[in-house]
Amino acid sequence: MASEFIHTPATDFALLRQEGIALLQRLASDTWTDHNTHDPGITILEQLCYALTDLSYRTEYELPDLLSHDGEEAYASLYSPAQILPTRPVTLLDLRKQIIDVEGVRNAWIELVDEASLSFVASAGEISLAVKEGAGQTRLNATEFGIKGLLRVWIERSDGTTVGRSEIPRKVMQRLHQCRGLGQDFTAVQICDPQAVDLRAVLEIDGGEDPIALLVRVYQSIKNYMSPSVAFHTLDEMLQRGQRMDEIFDGPLLDHGFIDADELAQVERRTTLRISDLIQVLMSVPGVVAVKYLRFLDTQGKPSQEWVPKIDANKTPRLNLQPQIDHQNPIVIQLEKNAVPLVLKDMQKQAIDLFKGLAPSSVQTTFNEHQVRPQPGRDRNVSNYTSIQHQFPAAYGIGATGLPQSASVERQAMAKQLKAYLMFFDQLLANQYAQLANVGKLFSFHDESTDSYFSQPVQDDATLGLGEIRIVDLETHRKRLGELTEDPLSEPDDKPDAHRRNRFLDHLLARFGEPFYDNDRLPAPSDSTLSVTPDEPVSAKRASDKRAFLRDYPRIGRDRGGAFNYLEPADDDNISGLERTLRHKLGINDANDAKKRFYLVEHILLRPIPGDEQQTGPLLRGAQASDPYSLQITLVFPICSQHYNNHTLVEQMVREETPAHLTVYIVWKDESAMSDFATAHGALLQRWREHRRKELGLESLV
Repeated sequence: MASEFIHTPATDFALLRQEGIALLQRLASDTWTDHNTHDPGITILEQLCYALTDLSYRTEYELPDLLSHDGEEAYASLYSPAQILPTRPVTLLDLRKQIIDVEGVRNAWIELVDEASLSFVASAGEISLAVKEGAGQTRLNATEFGIKGLLRVWIERSDGTTVGRSEIPRKVMQRLHQCRGLGQDFTAVQICDPQAVDLRAVLEIDGGEDPIALLVRVYQSIKNYMSPSVAFHTLDEMLQRGQRMDEIFDGPLLDHGFIDADELAQVERRTTLRISDLIQVLMSVPGVVAVKYLRFLDTQGKPSQEWVPKIDANKTPRLNLQPQIDHQNPIVIQLEKNAVPLVLKDMQKQAIDLFKGLAPSSVQTTFNEHQVRPQPGRDRNVSNYTSIQHQFPAAYGIGATGLPQSASVERQAMAKQLKAYLMFFDQLLANQYAQLANVGKLFSFHDESTDSYFSQPVQDDATLGLGEIRIVDLETHRKRLGELTEDPLSEPDDKPDAHRRNRFLDHLLARFGEPFYDNDRLPAPSDSTLSVTPDEPVSAKRASDKRAFLRDYPRIGRDRGGAFNYLEPADDDNISGLERTLRHKLGINDANDAKKRFYLVEHILLRPIPGDEQQTGPLLRGAQASDPYSLQITLVFPICSQHYNNHTLVEQMVREETPAHLTVYIVWKDESAMSDFATAHGALLQRWREHRRKELGLESLV
């Protein structure tokens, strides 16, 4: 729906005419004394004012209409919320969402691995791994520490899932490594087995309730207390909860809908159960009037003296619906009305069967991006401009009617002279319409042209005879207009238009809060970090790099702190978010060029694997911290490449782009050392990948 027309001074014809006359009186009061309607100058002013009101009216079109031009996509340079807002997991809650999104997972919990896992011995300037002297014993003078950034995952299987028990951890680990953060790794994924909990309860209920249906609701409430499930929501449900679009899309985009972060934070893993909590849960079930009796049972089926039983660390509690109870009390949960039992053994079996047959409570829904994309725009043909000469009274002889055949040669010459005079105003207005029509190009990062000012010839419908006034053909006239419009005083090689397009691209980058070679930080072309060919000026190369950066920004913004998936071979698509960002900002279009290729090393992937017990040498030599593995990365650049002449700028950029929780080291190597490093680094990653895939049971999977 079009917005209501906004009245502005530029759309007020009377106001524009008044301002124009006032300006004439200030500028030409001595030579122009007649400002009445019959004056030809006032007539020209009125036609120009009318054209300006039309131009101003078109500027008030809806933005999608202004961006829709020649069938182009109006939102090509405006990312949708689903494209630009989601990120890789940043918090532990984000990681939990990703795991719960895996088929067969009911719930998940993540904990930091903080126990000491390695020990070092420093001797004669070298640091080496300490050899274990025996069970739990290390060598003297050894320093033990735990690697920060290691995570352990616990998952609970969904009820009734068809995914095998051994398959779920593999699926979860594959998902986690696709969204792993820099300096982070996962030690294991373990399934929490159910721990049966026996209890006996007697509930007073409302006499109007169906005892079997009520018993099913009681079982469901107890289950949700002991092991809460996490629900997926639709976009409409999240909006109805009052959440903003940026809140809804905060975190990773899931396959099965949206998970409320506040709900997920409250779903903690039960380590204990409390009678008092269970009483509140049962009293909240509609139809339950009172809890007359509630006790946990011990292994003998007798009432336990424990009011707060503990749950094993690697298990999740589940209500045992068929406990080994004594024959006098065969019912797990007895419903009564006025002390009269309402549930017999057969009725309990029916309720249990109904309860087990209930579908999972979480609603899984596939998100459709079109749900959040605005309506397409309508092409208003904004550039269409009709010459003001069509609107002049017939007495002027310049419109479609023209002059009578009896008009003298002098009169015809005067008419042509007026047409030529009015063409200056016509051309300025026509260019303004063209500029408005091309606003989408100015704010586009898909258009590779350097044009920043736009022009168009005043259209001649063969009735005005404008072709007689032009001294060249229409195409030559159009080309010359383009040259004059951008900057008539510039030299052919100066290309000021490229500088202006760069400023437009800087505006688009600023919308994302991204700096990109500010003019005061960019070195001179002779000392440039950019790779520029003789035929490609710095400004054009910079504009091209900015466009590529903006086109790839959904992935850059999403993966900013993400690492590569080391379970798969590294390639141009499987790289860390930091590498991708640096490649764009350094203008590296071909990462296979050995002279420009740099490497990112995660220290956590240098930690020992089987066979490294005696590890010394390159991996640990010259370590700059007592813990050389935790939350540290190193970037290795080729020192001999002309692409990296300005080391200071490169190092400053690396530190600005690296996530704040990581310590970053920068190493420069010559061509020979760089070649040796590339070979060793590739071999290390290959060995690490093979080890981890075997450890996770993925070596046989393609």
